Amino acid sequence: MKSNRLFEILMMLIHKRKMTSSALATHFEVSLRTIYRDIEALSIAGIPVYTTTGKNGGVHLMDNYVLDKSFIPDKEQSEVLLALKSLSTVPNIDETKVLNRLLALFDQKQNHRNLDWVEVDFSRWQSTDHEQELFNQLKQAILNKQVIQFDYINAMGEESMRTVDPLKLIFKFKDWYVHGYCKNKNDFRMFKLLRIKNYQTLPLKIEKEYMDVPVPYQNNYVDPNHMIHVELLFPKNVAHKVYEWFDSQYIFNENEQQLRVSGTLIKDDWFFSSLLAFGSDIVVEEPLYVKAELIRRHLKAAEDLGL
Repeated sequence: MKSNRLFEILMMLIHKRKMTSSALATHFEVSLRTIYRDIEALSIAGIPVYTTTGKNGGVHLMDNYVLDKSFIPDKEQSEVLLALKSLSTVPNIDETKVLNRLLALFDQKQNHRNLDWVEVDFSRWQSTDHEQELFNQLKQAILNKQVIQFDYINAMGEESMRTVDPLKLIFKFKDWYVHGYCKNKNDFRMFKLLRIKNYQTLPLKIEKEYMDVPVPYQNNYVDPNHMIHVELLFPKNVAHKVYEWFDSQYIFNENEQQLRVSGTLIKDDWFFSSLLAFGSDIVVEEPLYVKAELIRRHLKAAEDLGL
C-alpha cells in the first residue's frame, strides 16, 4: 500500500538522511516516477524532504527533523510499542527508555490500554545469572564479529568442542539458540544455550562475510525425506506433556486412559529426544524402527550409568 511505502521511505531517510531515487525505486520495486510522486506526497504532508542533482544528489531529509506522531496512525503506534515491549523482556536488552519516550510522544492513555492485552516473557521459570551472562557474552560476540568456542552436548549426550562464527541469537520453542557457522562441521548449525559449557569469546575476528544465511525451519520448509508417519500411545496422566510436544491436530482420545498421537512428524534428533523424555509413558506402534531406536538409546543410557 502507498501509505506503508511512504512511511518506510521516511524511516529509511531518518536512518540514512540521504538516498538516491534509483535505490528507493529498486528497494520498493516501483518506477522512478512513482518515487518522485511519493516524495511530493511526503512534502505535501509537511515532511521536510527535498531532492538534489549531480554526483552527490538524491533524496534528502532536513537535518534535525523529528517524527510527528500524527504521521503514524493509532493502530501502527500500538504495534510499534508492542514490538518494543516484547523486546524489553529479552535478556540484557533494555528498551525501557525508548518505550517511555514513544509513550510520551504517542497517546499514552490509549496506547497503555492497547498494550495491556498481551505480556511476553522469554525467561525460563528457573533462569540463572549464568544463563543471562552467557546470553550477554554471545550478544557482544555477534555485535563485535568475534569467533567463539565452547563445549557442546548434543542430543545423544555426546560432548565436543566447537569453534563457531556466531551470527544470530534465536528464540525457538521455549529455548534460546545461537546460530552460526561451525568450523568443526564446516556448516551452519544451531546450538541450544542450555547445552553450552566452558564458553569463551576468542580474540579473533570473523573473517568471512556471511550473506543470506538460511536459518533452520525459518521458512517452515522440511525435506520430505525427513518426514515420517507415527502412531504413538500415551497415558492421560502425561497429557500436559503430550500437548506441549505435539500439535493438537495430531492428538486424539484413544480411550478413557490413553491419548493417541497420529500424524506426520519431522524425524531428527529433537524428535527422538522428545520421545525419550517420556520414559516408560509411551507405546510406539508405528514405525517399528523408531521403537527399535528408542530401545537402543535407553539401553545405551543404562549401560553408561552402569546398570
